[in-house]
Amino acid sequence: MPSEETNNSTKSTNPHYSSKSSCSSRVSQTSSSLYGHETWNDFSPHVHELCRQLWPLATEDEEFVVEKLTGGSYNRIIGIKTPPSTGKAEGLYILRIPRDLSAQQAREMAIVRYVRQHTLIPTPEIVFYDTTPENPLKEPYVVYTRIPGHDLHRSYGSMAYHHKLAVAEQWGQLLLSELAVHNNFAGVVDATTDNAGTYIYAFRPFEVNPEPEDQPQNARLLTKQSILDIFTLQFERWDAADRRAYPNDSPLDHLARLTTVAQEMNAVDMFDNVYSSLCHLDLAPRNVMATTNWDNSLQISGVLDWDSAVFGPCFVACEPPSWIWAWSDDEDKDQDDDYQENHANDTPATPEGQELKRKFEEVVGKEMLKYFYEPQYRLARTLFNLALSGLRSNSAFDETSRLLREWEELRPRLSGAAPAADEATVSTQQASIDEATVLMQRAMNDRDPSETEE
Repeated sequence: MPSEETNNSTKSTNPHYSSKSSCSSRVSQTSSSLYGHETWNDFSPHVHELCRQLWPLATEDEEFVVEKLTGGSYNRIIGIKTPPSTGKAEGLYILRIPRDLSAQQAREMAIVRYVRQHTLIPTPEIVFYDTTPENPLKEPYVVYTRIPGHDLHRSYGSMAYHHKLAVAEQWGQLLLSELAVHNNFAGVVDATTDNAGTYIYAFRPFEVNPEPEDQPQNARLLTKQSILDIFTLQFERWDAADRRAYPNDSPLDHLARLTTVAQEMNAVDMFDNVYSSLCHLDLAPRNVMATTNWDNSLQISGVLDWDSAVFGPCFVACEPPSWIWAWSDDEDKDQDDDYQENHANDTPATPEGQELKRKFEEVVGKEMLKYFYEPQYRLARTLFNLALSGLRSNSAFDETSRLLREWEELRPRLSGAAPAADEATVSTQQASIDEATVLMQRAMNDRDPSETEE
């Protein structure tokens, strides 16, 4: 039974509902084939049956309008419009259906509830959910309120300049709201309820798969951690997991090298005054909605897709939003995150871009700008991503190799040490890094393809 939260067009032969699709027929069929789903024509009647179950006050002659929206790799997304007679829960909703049955739906709902309770960040409200397949969809689902407006990815390029200024200011405020939520250690949010239905939040370590059985160091995760602890403990856990999962592989030392990088970052005082804060991890224009008010002012109306949010070092939340002052409609360039971060602090080419950048910086404050712009914190964000996900793909090995190479060049300047080793020594060090990476990739390619992610 569903749980209710307390805190190209196609036509059906049923006259009492309407179904639409926001995708072309070709895209819809490709998506259904790719993820093993029913086609929209076959699936939409199940959605309407679910709607009748969730909103039983609707009369027989009233329509539910359901619309297939563009989803992502992890969720099938459907818009729902309920008729007026459905009572207090009438309006616009989003139905999210995990594509992977192993998705951690409970944890994903926990972080949404936590954000709504502990911040002023506008976030969708959970209205109904079912974590079982015992429903008309035969799949778990969550129904959220639908945030009004358009996502910034589609709307920002054509916005009036004063609206862009509002985005620059409110994006800075949004990031400060994240950074204001502290925790004693890094990890993910879980939630349970007591007898009165009150949510009780707990924090647990990041997922490592397979979870090592013998982890005495995990007890240290329940007390206040230093930033160095976050990295060293997580790399220890991945090392134990890899040795358990792949006992026949030759010893590979990249995890040890990454631990050394974390220690070296700590030694040059990079982690001083750094704390664990709320980090969205996918705070991009496509996941932020904005709407125009009656007075033609712009307002960020909601932040979506909190599934990957965690508590991590505060610099992780400080990815520079250079798209605000250097917007490009070139999708290939937008996808080049390294290019964007490397050039985030460049002076914008236009006076308007310069003012947008200045507005954002005024909001976040001078003391925080180093986390957004300085190259060592860009590398620290990469290090955190590797600590979070482990070295389970060829792309992760490539990222590790790039990180080690860049850190080897940057570290002497941060430590005030003598210039880096001579060219021959550097070449030897790089050859060692590249050789280790090749060995790791060969080991990965020898494993079961289903265990790796490209």
